[in-house]
Amino acid sequence: MRFSYKMVVIILLALMVTILIQCNSEPGKPAILTSPVTFTEADVTKGKILAAGYCQSCHKLPDPALLDKETWRSHVLPVMGLYLGIQPAALVNNMSRSPQDDLNYMPDSAMMDTVKWKQIVAYYTAKAPTHLPTPNRPLPLHQLPFFKIQPTAAEWYSTISTASYVKIDTSVSPHRLIVNDGISNRLTVLNDKVQKLKSYTLDGAIVDMQFQKNKAVFVTTIGRDLWANNFKNGNVKEITIDNNGDIKPQSQPLFAHLGRPVSVNIADFNGDGRMDYLIAQFGKMAGRLSWMENRGRDFKEHIIRQKPGCIKTVIDYNNKSKGPDIWTLFAQGDEGIFLYKNTGNGNFTEKQVLSFPPSYGSSSFELVDFNSDGFKDIIYTCGDNGDYSQILKPYHGLYIYLNDGKNNFTQKYFYPINGCYKAIARDFDGDGDLDIATISCFPAAATPWEAFIYFENKGDFKFQTYTLPLNTPFQKGLTMDAADIDDDGKTDLLLGNGFYNSDKNNHTTQPLFIVLKNITSPGAKVTKNK
Repeated sequence: MRFSYKMVVIILLALMVTILIQCNSEPGKPAILTSPVTFTEADVTKGKILAAGYCQSCHKLPDPALLDKETWRSHVLPVMGLYLGIQPAALVNNMSRSPQDDLNYMPDSAMMDTVKWKQIVAYYTAKAPTHLPTPNRPLPLHQLPFFKIQPTAAEWYSTISTASYVKIDTSVSPHRLIVNDGISNRLTVLNDKVQKLKSYTLDGAIVDMQFQKNKAVFVTTIGRDLWANNFKNGNVKEITIDNNGDIKPQSQPLFAHLGRPVSVNIADFNGDGRMDYLIAQFGKMAGRLSWMENRGRDFKEHIIRQKPGCIKTVIDYNNKSKGPDIWTLFAQGDEGIFLYKNTGNGNFTEKQVLSFPPSYGSSSFELVDFNSDGFKDIIYTCGDNGDYSQILKPYHGLYIYLNDGKNNFTQKYFYPINGCYKAIARDFDGDGDLDIATISCFPAAATPWEAFIYFENKGDFKFQTYTLPLNTPFQKGLTMDAADIDDDGKTDLLLGNGFYNSDKNNHTTQPLFIVLKNITSPGAKVTKNK
């Protein structure tokens, strides 16, 4: 099937695939099982045992309660059957947007007989609930006591607004804003007063930028567009942005032919004095996390994990390690947060510190010492809902996991947010503790305020939640950054929007981005409710 440009845009913004990264599993027409499944209690019991053996060979064993009966029966199980070689390969033709080269990653023959497969189906359809529960949560106030929405100029309003990347660049003075339009692939530089300086169209959608002290900027381009695919047309290239905002890319990429890369980090991993590059290739059916050893005249790739779905990496300098450690979040399938401890000479040991089932749709994490005990905790979000199970999930949202000092983590806090995509923990109100800002790429239709929520820390893991005032033009939170825009000592927010208006008779537009200007008094102390 061929897709028009408009059709591509509709799907992109309806399902939102930015890093924005869309899951490997893509939505499509319901893949109904070819015939009704009848089963006995014995089938259900055997199916549970078989699921433990087969289903967790690729990812964490999913509990039937994670999805409702209809979603298991009509969407998820048929696709899983395809991956196990049970369903006919022709099923791919019934799944919109699934390119034929996906078949190259499917088994040539069935991995189990049909009797066992029907028993697995019996287990999940019998034990799944008819409906998932509705989360109980305190609703946020439609006001922002610590921020003022700075008006966005009319030129940034459009019926199609897809910000694939935003950045508050504090590497220069005065500070400036960087915004990339994921549809036009246009990178724009604005000054600290949110006035346009210059813009430049690159050969793909930017999803990450690393700013260096010498004004060099390493840009990660996920591919020619944001579409989930198996192509290897992403790259990492160096550009420069001068004081006037002029953008000049190098003629050749530093690394090319990458499978949907989402980030690059720069560090000396093997202690030889040269800066190496950590590249996360999210991919689709295939991907990997690897570091490129800088050998002076060329690079040598060292694969750390040969699996798709790496969506976020953090470099951590731990004085107990023999070089920088790597923390990374893998989404898609085998989801979890992994610690790669540097043992010297660029070698790493792996520890999976948290594991999640694939329906979680892991989307971001941060390492912060949230409770001030000297150990880095994890702020985690899940909510990528662009897979085969596009229903509201009560376990999507914001999580806080506390570190016991040995990198073992225990959940301390959860707030349900449909489609939660990113969280940033900072002391926004200047009272000495960490608050949290979140965005959602898949807010529920009945709760559009989930697109942005601010959590004011009241102490003892209690928060007062706020959201944007009513009628604020911000439909989906695709990306977000936090830093001091105007150098007044307060942390501001830059939000990247995702909006599409398909109604020809309705000319509603929304901005590509909005700025939340911090209006608190630096050093002000706010009394907490303990």
